[in-house]
Amino acid sequence: MTRRLSITLFVSAVCLVSVWSQVSYRQDMYPLIVQDIYAELLEEGREVDLSDLEEDLEALREHPLNINSATQDQLRQLYFLSDEQIEKILLMVYRQPLDNIYELRLLDCLTDYEIRNLMPFVKVEPTTQDRAIYWHEIWHYGKSEIDLRFDARNIENNLKDPFYGAVKYKFNYRNKVLFGLSMERDPQEPFYAPRKTYGADFYGGFLELRSVGRLKTLVVGDYHASFGEGLTINTGMLYGGKMAALTRDALPKEGLKSKKSTAEYGFLRGVGATVDLGRVDLTTFYSARKVDGHVDAGTFPSILTTGYHRTDHELEGKREVWQQVAGTNISLRLNGLKLGVSLTEHYLSVSLEPKLNYYNYNYFRGQQQLSVGLNYYYRWRWLTLSGEVATSQNTRWGVGNITSLRLTPISNMSLILLYRYYSAHFDNLLANAIGATSRQNDENGLLLGLQTTRLRHIDLKFYLDLFSFAHPKYGIHTKSRELDALLSMTYRPSESFSVEGRLRGREQTGTGKYSVRLSFNYKAGNVLLRSFAEGNITFDRQQTAASPSFGVIVAQSADYHFVNTPITLQARAELFYTQKYDNRFYLYENDVLYAFSIPMLYGQGTRWYINFRYKINDIVSVYLKAAETIYLKDWAKQQGYTSLTRTEIHSMLRVTF
Repeated sequence: MTRRLSITLFVSAVCLVSVWSQVSYRQDMYPLIVQDIYAELLEEGREVDLSDLEEDLEALREHPLNINSATQDQLRQLYFLSDEQIEKILLMVYRQPLDNIYELRLLDCLTDYEIRNLMPFVKVEPTTQDRAIYWHEIWHYGKSEIDLRFDARNIENNLKDPFYGAVKYKFNYRNKVLFGLSMERDPQEPFYAPRKTYGADFYGGFLELRSVGRLKTLVVGDYHASFGEGLTINTGMLYGGKMAALTRDALPKEGLKSKKSTAEYGFLRGVGATVDLGRVDLTTFYSARKVDGHVDAGTFPSILTTGYHRTDHELEGKREVWQQVAGTNISLRLNGLKLGVSLTEHYLSVSLEPKLNYYNYNYFRGQQQLSVGLNYYYRWRWLTLSGEVATSQNTRWGVGNITSLRLTPISNMSLILLYRYYSAHFDNLLANAIGATSRQNDENGLLLGLQTTRLRHIDLKFYLDLFSFAHPKYGIHTKSRELDALLSMTYRPSESFSVEGRLRGREQTGTGKYSVRLSFNYKAGNVLLRSFAEGNITFDRQQTAASPSFGVIVAQSADYHFVNTPITLQARAELFYTQKYDNRFYLYENDVLYAFSIPMLYGQGTRWYINFRYKINDIVSVYLKAAETIYLKDWAKQQGYTSLTRTEIHSMLRVTF
């Protein structure tokens, strides 16, 4: 234990010393920007899949948007921009095209920090007429990419077969023609299982056309569909949840988009298209694919979402249920008013019958579910009203509603009032919207928020969320009321230094959890340092003999960019101590390209990782990551662990041509 910890601290120290060297080099800000985005996404404390977001951000980095010709839909791909900022950027460019990105400083709604976030993803070039697609030159001028991924995961517990493998091919022609194929195999999954697995465990692919005449989007293969606030359908990720509601007027609202990751659940497979009819966009889509579920006597209790098929039991449930989804959306634009109507029909080949329990009496049961929703968006001066009303078929028709009112009385300050109501019988299987839980069912809540950058060098965010459940929830056997509050303040006196403090508390029936976080970012030349500390405390009033439990984590990371060699090193060392599972931590880690790591840290021990990126030439790049979690011997013995360590090695070879 002592030897391993010494190695960890030595690696971190080497990176820290390098802060004094080569200060003339200008740091690439992209890693810091990505970390800031993901930190906000993880505020909800859920285990989320960021694969598609990784792909989207990297694609924008390699094919930046020309801000002088970018459309509103294209700028919405930049997660951190609000609708107000997008509209003012478009108005500024309409009046006079930009000559330099720093001209955006003339907009009072954009801070220097937000302009910094824009820089990796946009460029400033003269406006040119959008060229038509010349099919004979697609292959000649398009860009191809092959990614070969090979990992060894949780080596100590998977001694016989810890290997993960994935292969991807992607093609991009001017962001108008996109094509991709992928295959993946998780550790311990067999290479052959009759009717189940042939070679790789998962195969996927897509073809997407963008902005071809009146055809805004055409996607064939694997894709996502998201409209409105996500109450009718949102198969993608809900980026940011409550924190995102402070800066963005509406959350999903992405339309159709190809799925590029190897995630095995949460997507559609079929065909979809969006046509521009002037002020009206018409979208229609259809999907038919098999999902995992253990079928018994003509029913199955739940759709399995892990994507693992390692054991005989997991293989028995692989691709046992046909899932068909058909839908349409009509969106109307009238100056500051936008209206949309969505309709989806969800059909399962086998009846879904969850095993009755105290918390799921009102969950959807059956084979067929019809959902209809109306979403709206209206902006007038300093007032913005947006939301969605939806209904879905259940034993009784349920109703879901999100209404958001944003007031911007002065520049760089927003007041947010967001109300949500999901009736007990509203349980849309395709919904993914803001809420206290991952399931939009039986919830009544009101969120009050404030976001401002008017204070010099300070970004302040605050929300208070009050919500209740009329029926029992998992772990709560009675109706309940809860409170969730967060206060975040970031001080940025310069581009090279920032400090962030965050307080959060959540009270629910009989239990509560409070946490405090402090982090520092410092950039000097080609080195970026981040220091992080967080502590939390939980208590359970229902158990009179139970004492409060707590958790603490401290971390130090360093990114080093070599001056004369296209090599980047990223390292981090962590110490953590948690008394109970409720005190666990989730902390985003840098990984190989197009991958993400958000390990759960629970127990007592340390963790370290080193990330290595080397661009050999314009064609070949290599990515490596080594990580290890080391548990204290006494704690690991109490848990019955056979090994004190959890080691993993990730590698990737990227070829572009």
